[in-house]
Amino acid sequence: MNNWKTDFKVKFHLEYHHNDGTKEIDYNSLIVHAEDEDAAKKMILNQYENSKFLKIDKVEKLWKY
Repeated sequence: MNNWKTDFKVKFHLEYHHNDGTKEIDYNSLIVHAEDEDAAKKMILNQYENSKFLKIDKVEKLWKY
């Protein structure tokens, strides 16, 4: 069992397509405390309730302790 945790910065965007054909993109990032990169992605997906608009761009490891 591994008790070490890592802080990850997850960069993502929400991409909305409007009925008039325009597209709106909202860029954001969150820092999460997780065991690995996959767990960090899962935390973001859960935060946004697995939205079809959510696109994860990049996951960066910040700090391990």
